[in-house]
Amino acid sequence: MVNAFETSKIDQLWTIKNAFLLPESATYYPKDKTIYVSNIVKYAKDGSGFISKVSHEGEILDFKWISALNSPTGLAIYQDKLYAVDMDSLIEIDLQTEKIINRYTTPKSDLKPVLNDVAISKKGDIFVSGSQSRKIYQLRDEKLVVFIDDQKRLLKANGLLVDKETLIHGGQFWNRFSLEDGSLIDNDKSQRPSANLVDFDGITHDGKGGYFVTVIDDSRIWHINAQGTTLPLSQDAIEGIDIHYDIGSKQLFVPQVGGSLTVFTVN
Repeated sequence: MVNAFETSKIDQLWTIKNAFLLPESATYYPKDKTIYVSNIVKYAKDGSGFISKVSHEGEILDFKWISALNSPTGLAIYQDKLYAVDMDSLIEIDLQTEKIINRYTTPKSDLKPVLNDVAISKKGDIFVSGSQSRKIYQLRDEKLVVFIDDQKRLLKANGLLVDKETLIHGGQFWNRFSLEDGSLIDNDKSQRPSANLVDFDGITHDGKGGYFVTVIDDSRIWHINAQGTTLPLSQDAIEGIDIHYDIGSKQLFVPQVGGSLTVFTVN
């Protein structure tokens, strides 16, 4: 019997070719069927970065919807608020007023954390990865405080995903931490990805107990099913970055190296 999870495939729904400027992350707001895309532009604290607003049908509604940012990367939505990682801070945007309402910074002792991704639990706990600091921060009392400091396991700290009561981290290594105290969970070997995959970038749920992931040195999108079996969704060189899967629409939103945004349906 073939496990249906192992044979998941993707079909392109639409694409916007070469329109974005170093896109990093895409996230979907089902309330008004809108996609948000972060544009790094260049890795500099110079205010040239921005976030684009795109319709569910693939029309760019506002290319520079939120501008004057500093290399924005990871995006996540919680209760009508869009959280965007912006080099050394986390910004909070009200999706109703379309205004930045808060900016949260890391401890002064972390001079160049190079923040990367953001993940939010169902309770609203917010976590941010620091690629250079090799730390994971948590938003507490309107400040980003150190939640996990592991200079070995958080090498090239990158993608984050909250999965029930755990926090999955993908950088050079795949790690699973407790949401309660940040301790390493090492008893879930059945769902570790193939040892051949390293340097994880984007991580998103597949809606069936597994994950879709991208890695730095492989241009394909990979599927890790609920049993830990790891297979490419496609042999195509998609070059996805920080991807997002919407369970309701069964659509995978993929910002791509080269400046494109492509949406796939998952079968």
